[in-house]
Amino acid sequence: MGKNKKKREWRKKMEEKGNVPKTNQSGNDEEESKGKDPSPPEAGVSSGPSVSGSLPSSSSGQNQQRRRPNALPSDINALSFDDKVEKLSQLLCDPSQLEGLELMFTRSGLRVSTELVEEVLKKSYKAGAAVQKFFQWAAPQLGNKHSPYAWNLLVDILGNNRMFDAMWEAVKSMKGEGILSRHTFASVFTCYAMAEKANEAIMTFEVMEHYGAPQDVAAFNCLLCALCRYRLTSRAQDFARKMIDKFPPDADTYAILLEGWEKEGDVAKAKKTFGEMVVRIGWDPRNTAAYNAFLGTLCKGGQVDEGLKFLHVMRSRNCHPDKSFYSTAIHALSLQNKAEEAAMVFDTMLRCGYLPSTTTYNSMISAYCYAGKMEDSYRLLDGMVWNGAFPDSVTYNTIFHALLKAHKAEEAASIFREMMRNEFDPDSDNLSMALMQKDLELATMVGRHLSRKGVFPDILCITVFVNNLCENNKRGDAKKYVEDMLAKDHKVSDEMLKKVKISSQSEKKDTDERSSKKRKDHH
Repeated sequence: MGKNKKKREWRKKMEEKGNVPKTNQSGNDEEESKGKDPSPPEAGVSSGPSVSGSLPSSSSGQNQQRRRPNALPSDINALSFDDKVEKLSQLLCDPSQLEGLELMFTRSGLRVSTELVEEVLKKSYKAGAAVQKFFQWAAPQLGNKHSPYAWNLLVDILGNNRMFDAMWEAVKSMKGEGILSRHTFASVFTCYAMAEKANEAIMTFEVMEHYGAPQDVAAFNCLLCALCRYRLTSRAQDFARKMIDKFPPDADTYAILLEGWEKEGDVAKAKKTFGEMVVRIGWDPRNTAAYNAFLGTLCKGGQVDEGLKFLHVMRSRNCHPDKSFYSTAIHALSLQNKAEEAAMVFDTMLRCGYLPSTTTYNSMISAYCYAGKMEDSYRLLDGMVWNGAFPDSVTYNTIFHALLKAHKAEEAASIFREMMRNEFDPDSDNLSMALMQKDLELATMVGRHLSRKGVFPDILCITVFVNNLCENNKRGDAKKYVEDMLAKDHKVSDEMLKKVKISSQSEKKDTDERSSKKRKDHH
């Protein structure tokens, strides 16, 4: 009842403005009988001149343009296609150039093509008003026939900039040229959903047929997809239930809704929608997207165990999620430090013929490292290349961190050497942890390698590292490390400089004393 009242109020308001067909006593729309289009939902945002309107020609704008240097080079047409696109998109995206823009184009002698207009529009999404002017100005050079793709880009740009009145003017122009498509309305749905205007998106769907566009299941699902993408899943589901007789939900409908609940992280509503899907359309092996979204919602919502139970039920019905679910589940289990469960899902993934990505391998390796199962981590590290996945910085740093934490200096040194061979460096946490190790051989190797690259930890870690070197008769290494810091313009405290200097003198004194003693013994 409330929704119908709002629609009546909207219609009354638009009738007063003269934008919506008034209903005569016979119940027929007067404007429709005259062959006019019903107006779209009220935008409430000023859009400037219409797309098909005449070019502004105020003398004040021209005078201002005369006083301002032309931002377009005189040889604009001599530029390469890519350079011309870049120059024009930069100009359109500069708000200070909006006034007198058309005159600037005319004075430059700019020549355009359909391809040029399309590419400039693609690079100027934030410049709604300027794009509108450019589009109008370019039309005569193209015989007043922009391509359908350019028109769709214009609709999308105007909607993205919340210039909804101008957007609808463009839609009307497209209808006049007979080039409206479902893609056009999908853009309108998305722009309204992005602006959190669910009512306007739904009303747009309701007037599609008046614009000659089919109001079919595909368009219906486009609307739901736009709403769900921008966290308006509840509105999407309410409308789907309202239209259930005209548009019975299919596999795509349920997949869209479940993906919406996954985005919003609503486990309870995802379960309810999934149950409704099974009752209405049954188990369909082709409905992979729905299974992925539902299981992903459970895993991300901390209900991994329940997700695995549902996976077992699905597989018994010959319904399988795809690779994305397994990756999501393994990552979620890794975060929960459930190495055994993650390994089970990992093995199932391999048996189903899906090859894990490097990211999935990293999640599995992390789970093993946290559980202290270093041999299993090494096994995955050695075997991942055979499945087309290659170790990256995260892979090595995960293992290196686990070895440092377990004080396994020899194994950590081995992994570090492999990292160096593959040109990967420890991250900042691992660098600090390595330099503070009791094993000074490992600490020195890591410190010297990274100091040559100008990479240093925080001052506290540096102080501990240098002190450890000095106290363990490695004064030369300490001095070299500080010299590397100075060479890389890294800040060094006076206290540290003093300590290294004293240590170096002490080392020289010790060396001289040992040499003198050897000479005496020789004589």
